[in-house]
Amino acid sequence: MHRLNHPLALLASRATAIALTIVLAPAMASAKPPSGKKPRTARVDKAAEPKPSVAPRACTKTPVEVVAGTDSATFALTKCDGTASPLAVAQLSILARPGTAAKPKLALEALAKTHGPEIASGIRRLDARLVERLELMVDHFRKPGQTAKVFLVSGYRPLSAGSYHATGRALDFRIEGVTDEALVALCKTLPDTGCGYYPNSLFAHMDVRDSGAGHVAWIDVSRPGEAPRYVTKWPQPDAKPTLPPTLPKPGDGTSPASPGRGRDLDGTSPALPGRGRDLNEPSDEPR
Repeated sequence: MHRLNHPLALLASRATAIALTIVLAPAMASAKPPSGKKPRTARVDKAAEPKPSVAPRACTKTPVEVVAGTDSATFALTKCDGTASPLAVAQLSILARPGTAAKPKLALEALAKTHGPEIASGIRRLDARLVERLELMVDHFRKPGQTAKVFLVSGYRPLSAGSYHATGRALDFRIEGVTDEALVALCKTLPDTGCGYYPNSLFAHMDVRDSGAGHVAWIDVSRPGEAPRYVTKWPQPDAKPTLPPTLPKPGDGTSPASPGRGRDLDGTSPALPGRGRDLNEPSDEPR
């Protein structure tokens, strides 16, 4: 019996070894990489990786250069939808500040985020609608390829009782290359807006009024240093020819940045920095 069983046992042992080799060979092959080669790693698609979120830049209109006395700045007045930019409101308020108010040292972005009627001590926050109307004026007369230039003559005047200037709702200004007649004509098409025409001066007046006020306009033919003299039309048939107003020369004691301004009846200096006193601006506009 031992002689018969021995070959069978040997065959069974060999069969078991072969079976184990067949079963374990794939596992050993996957566990041990071929000699001299690095194991392969899965590829990562970088395009599919999430990117950090970036706030989209607000769309704004073409920048405008605004000059007020010795100060100037170039910035966009409104967003592309025509609404006033908070930064523009702050910047224009600084440029239109009274001569008694110092230029703030705080960053413009921080000033734009302040709350209340003032953005800084003595500097009234201009009405956003005034900024929007100014953009309409500038945009209408804008020349392709050129930066529009606005000269501020008068802005916020805190002591001009009864005037829209006292509440930051009025500007006296001119636009380079545009006549006062053209400015006033366009201003008169804007709703709830006051428009002052001063044919013997070098600026146009614009203010924003409450809803329903409609169109309000007047003509003041007084010259620098004279009391206001309102007329219903200009030129008048019996009006004598007069020389057009000219810019004052530096050092003549008048305001270099605001020729022909109206009278400040409150006795204060003009609103804008770097200017002398003008005495020909009415303290209140026709209502």
